[in-house]
Amino acid sequence: MHNFYPGYKYPLGLNFSLPIKLTMAFIILSNSLAFATNHHSMNSVKINIENKLAATVVSGIITDKRTNEPIAGVNVKLKGTSSGIQTSVDGKYSLSIPEDRQIFTLVFTYLGFKAQEFTLNKSASTINLNVQLEQDLVGLDEIVITGQGVDISKRRLSTNLTSISGAEIEKIPGGRIDQLLQSKLPNAQIRLTGGQAGATSIIRARGVVSAFMNSTPVIYVDGVRMDNLNTASALGGGSASGSAVSSIADIPMDNIEKIEYINGGAATTLYGSDAANGVIQIFTKKGGSERTAISLTMEAGPEVATSDFLHFKRTKDLLFETGSFQKYNVAVNGSKNGIGYSFTGGYMNSSGVQIMDQNNNRRIDLRSGFKANLGQKITYESSFTFVNNAYKRNRNGNAGGYTGLWFLESGASATTGPKPNFSPMLDDLSTEDFEKMKTYVRKAESLQDNEIVVNRFQTSQVFNYRPIENLVVKAVAGIDYRIMRNKTITTNEYLAHTTGNVSVGRGSISNADRKYWGLTLETNAQHKADVGDFSFVTTFGGQLFRNEDRQVGYNGTNVRDGMKDIRSAGLTTSNEVYTEVVNYGVYLQENVGFKNKFFVDLGLRGDGNSAFGKDVGSQFYPKVGFSYILSSEYWFTSALPFVSSAKLRGSYGIAGNFPPPYQNIRTIAFEGYLGGIGATFGTPGAELKPEKAITKDAGVDLGLLKDRLVITAGFYHTITKDALFRVPSTPSTGENSAFRNVGEILNRGWEFSVNAVPVKTSDLSLSINASVNTLFNKVLTSQGNAPFNLNGFSERTVQTVVQEGFPIGFIRGGYGTFGADGVMNSTTPLQDLGTTIPTLFGSMGINLQYKNFNFFANGDYQAGAYAVNWDKQFRYNYGAGNQGIPQGEIDKNKRTNWLNFTNMFVEKTDFIKVRSIGASYLFREGQFGKGIRNLTLGFSVSNPFNFSKSSFDPEATTSGSVQGQGGATTGGISYATYSAPRQFLGSLRVNF
Repeated sequence: MHNFYPGYKYPLGLNFSLPIKLTMAFIILSNSLAFATNHHSMNSVKINIENKLAATVVSGIITDKRTNEPIAGVNVKLKGTSSGIQTSVDGKYSLSIPEDRQIFTLVFTYLGFKAQEFTLNKSASTINLNVQLEQDLVGLDEIVITGQGVDISKRRLSTNLTSISGAEIEKIPGGRIDQLLQSKLPNAQIRLTGGQAGATSIIRARGVVSAFMNSTPVIYVDGVRMDNLNTASALGGGSASGSAVSSIADIPMDNIEKIEYINGGAATTLYGSDAANGVIQIFTKKGGSERTAISLTMEAGPEVATSDFLHFKRTKDLLFETGSFQKYNVAVNGSKNGIGYSFTGGYMNSSGVQIMDQNNNRRIDLRSGFKANLGQKITYESSFTFVNNAYKRNRNGNAGGYTGLWFLESGASATTGPKPNFSPMLDDLSTEDFEKMKTYVRKAESLQDNEIVVNRFQTSQVFNYRPIENLVVKAVAGIDYRIMRNKTITTNEYLAHTTGNVSVGRGSISNADRKYWGLTLETNAQHKADVGDFSFVTTFGGQLFRNEDRQVGYNGTNVRDGMKDIRSAGLTTSNEVYTEVVNYGVYLQENVGFKNKFFVDLGLRGDGNSAFGKDVGSQFYPKVGFSYILSSEYWFTSALPFVSSAKLRGSYGIAGNFPPPYQNIRTIAFEGYLGGIGATFGTPGAELKPEKAITKDAGVDLGLLKDRLVITAGFYHTITKDALFRVPSTPSTGENSAFRNVGEILNRGWEFSVNAVPVKTSDLSLSINASVNTLFNKVLTSQGNAPFNLNGFSERTVQTVVQEGFPIGFIRGGYGTFGADGVMNSTTPLQDLGTTIPTLFGSMGINLQYKNFNFFANGDYQAGAYAVNWDKQFRYNYGAGNQGIPQGEIDKNKRTNWLNFTNMFVEKTDFIKVRSIGASYLFREGQFGKGIRNLTLGFSVSNPFNFSKSSFDPEATTSGSVQGQGGATTGGISYATYSAPRQFLGSLRVNF
């Protein structure tokens, strides 16, 4: 189908006179108040030395105050300039001071430790300065990146933000970014929806704010927006087979300096029209110490199937085998004469745990970072990433025809395959019949030929300019280019084997190519000033991003076995999908502090977007917030001496989701018919506006007992105004249904996290973390419009639905009741069978360190959600057991009512999952000969334990994640979906 847009003009020029006037007023006011500037320092220590020299080199060792061990990767920066360096693996640094600096200040920062500043006078050609850093669990003075890539102290923030250091990331086993973050984000939930390589995930923090857009946050790498598609593509191809391929799986995990997660609300206001679900920012390494450091890392070990949730014991023998995992990485980091460089190359190969290597995943990662001081005022940074990711895929879920889990676990062996059919009761088969089934299944799996290949290139180019000491101007330009090729070859032999139909000419080749091209352009300026007791941080900038998504499907049917392309097919067909969106906006933020203890945060962003209606114009996103450091008040510490730090915070802000491209345009649709072209109504079009998530939140951050116990608590209340719902047109118009801004969605909840260090000595430390989050979700209004389906099947079977008065994506199906005789006596269709959104979720972890030995374990949990065990419902239909249905019903009605009591197959999905357990030992310099700085040996287990109320894997709800491209996903239907495997990995890291 081809859409024609008569007379449409993209709104590439929008009226920004109002935000520009507001911006100028803010800048004039703040800079006039802050003309005279002073420097506020953290834990400042002054060393006064009288003599003046032309050049000075400051060097020393940075150590942990608790353990006296050296710390690698500490940032050492000359305050007020772009000059900086990182410590080497042995904690050493050496920094040259420019000749024109007689008095200078060095700033030492490292994530998880309190920042320190030292002001020095030049006294000699070399100065030795050793520094001890103290752990900081509260992180009030941690420097973070918020708004649009500008530094600010965490104490000034009115919202919550989670930071994860590169050192923490290196300790956690995981093949993907979302998998790695599963138990590290205290106020977010991440669920992998299946065990197929590259399968999608469901990521949500503060509920489900949209009924049309999935809840995956926006992802930035070095300031550049990444393709974060986490649902099925518009043209998916057969290889997806009910398990969509996630773009998140292609983001490399190596060479990361830190990750910051912002969970929505006022915290994401300055990100504009698509940040309602939060933002994940990834920052890569751009250099190291003056000495080039080389690191080699190896991970290897077996993978085994997670069989905890299999209904039949013999399914494991039929479909799974022990696989192998191996991963290798080399990293080079260094700095010389103001130029920093970083390079990493990685190779990963997982054979998977499905027979015939049908879930193999091979990935090659290349990433480089570069930083150069172009004089004292200009810094240039760049990063380049290339990823090649190749998957094999067997058929999965609701793919149609034979799929292994459906055939075995759903009881479909009773109706498909050779005649006579197999008995669906696998565990009761005789040895002879079991071997026959095994031969049949192995051949069916071996005849599948499905492949997905992804090539991805990303680059970021950044210039930082300091015209004066307290003003930084930043410019960012970058590209994310991702190509996915999806091919499925269905041979005549496969069809004959799985259907019994031996006729030829039914083979096919299905191809689907997706090319995504994203451009990010941004510039901003930040001015910092102190005037007496007041401090000002003014940020102003503009951003443009353009996303282009082109998909082409080309298929061949009547294909002979052995053909690998469609040029000789008897019949060829094609399809194409193209979308483009342009968003551009300006933003302004003013953060005003008083005595470094009370802060007010004001911000505004104005956006234009090509998906807005032509008369909608600019859309604005304001925010206001405050933070108050109570522990800075003498009366507070006197009254509560056991409270070492305390911060109150509150905020109000708006973030958005822009509409799908082209839905604002009235179109005509053309489609081929009998060799000609027919015209029909296309998209009705409308003056679409963005969804706006309006959030109020408040919280407190407490450090008790000298920060040995850190507690964070908060409450949020979010209402999505102008929510986009699919609305049917009046039948007499003959038009299709269309998006309209008619909905209103409520999300609210509490967020708690605790980090405790009950043991803390020079040799031994024990830390424990846990989080608890509550969630209430409800559609407040749909303005009288009919309910609509998110995922699932037909109204006759089961769906996850959006309807006024209910949670987003609740399960809807037939509700049946049974009499005393066990026979169904009533059934009511289209009933609420339970919410798919948990009302409670969180994470927990433990870390024990004794000298050079480290042990860790982490996991997460949820409660309050439900899902349909569609496999169980099928097993009942196919006679693979009674599945809890009364015998009286079966005796009277056989199994004909299997769709009339879906409520009998709905289960609670409460779970506790241990994501990883591991230990490592660090061998220090001198134990392995010259040249080796240190060596770390480790062992870890991924997905070791599952505790669930459901008889199926509560995460493996692929059928709930294959809604159309970008669509809302909540899970809720478990159907023939593989669980993530267990991995037992040994690791070796050597630093030279």
